[in-house]
Amino acid sequence: MTLIRSIKNHNNSVRWWAAALCLSLQLTAGAAAEPFRDGDRVCFIGDSITHQMLYHTEITLFYLTRFPDRQIETFNCGFAGDTAAGAVRRYDWDIAARKPTVATVMLGMNDVNRGLYKPGTTGPDTEAKRKAAIASHIKNMEMLAGRLHRDGVRLILIGPSPYDQTGSQSEENLFGVNDALQACGAAARRLAETLQAGWVDFNAPMEAINREWQARQPGFTVVGPDRVHPGPAGHLVMAYLFLKAQGMPAIVSEMTLDGRQGKLVRHDNCEVSDIHLADGTLTFTCRAAALPFPVDKACAPALEWVPFTQELNREMLAVTGLSGERYALEIDGRRVAETTAAALAKGINLAELSDTPQHQQAMQLRKWLNERAMIEGRKLRTFDHIEFLFFSDRENRTPDSDRAYLESKLAELAGKDNVWHRYRAGVIKTYFELLPEKDALRRRSAERMNSIRANVTPRPRHYVIRPVK
Repeated sequence: MTLIRSIKNHNNSVRWWAAALCLSLQLTAGAAAEPFRDGDRVCFIGDSITHQMLYHTEITLFYLTRFPDRQIETFNCGFAGDTAAGAVRRYDWDIAARKPTVATVMLGMNDVNRGLYKPGTTGPDTEAKRKAAIASHIKNMEMLAGRLHRDGVRLILIGPSPYDQTGSQSEENLFGVNDALQACGAAARRLAETLQAGWVDFNAPMEAINREWQARQPGFTVVGPDRVHPGPAGHLVMAYLFLKAQGMPAIVSEMTLDGRQGKLVRHDNCEVSDIHLADGTLTFTCRAAALPFPVDKACAPALEWVPFTQELNREMLAVTGLSGERYALEIDGRRVAETTAAALAKGINLAELSDTPQHQQAMQLRKWLNERAMIEGRKLRTFDHIEFLFFSDRENRTPDSDRAYLESKLAELAGKDNVWHRYRAGVIKTYFELLPEKDALRRRSAERMNSIRANVTPRPRHYVIRPVK
């Protein structure tokens, strides 16, 4: 896309940008969470929504591109189908064993027992069970957060992402589930205040987006067709809310040059050198301290729902005093945009241009990080999942006895048609398929992180701004 088209699209979107900005300021007010520090080890604790390794991969990528000098390790401590009680049970071997300095916790989707909200399920007994489920969740969240707090782990509690009970999806609507999740979130916020922990709410902002867009498009959802699991765009919204609560800066880099005199006027988070002006062509070198955040195509719809670019991804270049009308922008010998002197004087956001060398560098980091997430979340996590589902109480284990036990469990589950039983059988089958690759998968995951670390530093870029006849 040329810069002219980008500007035109931006102008067409002014109204929703303003609305989204107001929504952002309104819904993130009061939310606060301490940023990750150099040397942090961060455990993202949760259920399947965390197990997917989507929103926290976006958060990890943001830190890699914005703070390339910070050494931060992130760990997927989400399990599909899990609850706060489950997280307490696996605390020692799955959470504490990773020696976290920071932990985020988002749970509740399974705790509330969605089956209690099926249409026609009413009455005093049902209401009592619903309240008991929420009370159990709160009790176990207190236990989990208490252990993390006592272990000196900096804690960030998250109000769970919403169950979409307002959309028109074909999936049966279990109305009331999101009200229960909001009760879980309210309790988590009180707990955060008690422990002086960080707090981020996903539920209210995402539900507000749903309501606003569903008023115009009944089929819209920020969550997904199953009303539970957000897709990539929904996860970018979650990452946006998390990063905003951490007070992340909007600026990737910012520079303003005088195109009439060939001088640097101002700069932020970058170094500008070797400025030359000859025959109306301006050249210079910029070494930024950060890379632009590369938004994946699957996440791009989120840019219409929240002002991610405006508030978290501004790589600004402004050139004043140019005498011509139209100019081409080249970076490292590659033409990346053609625009007007007026647009350059106002300032253009290079982060919106996908052809810049720095954007391509960041996209390569995303590719490696996504590959690592696939290995860690979809494959290696299977081994932890087997431990959690089947081996937590077993003693005197050997590889042969473990295999025999799992084979017996698989045979036992084969004749059952329950969704949860089919899921557990699928985990066992995946485990057997991946077992021969276990060591190789670990090496590949480590190799991806080594590649990221070796290529995360922003490189000096040579800029040319020349008149177009």
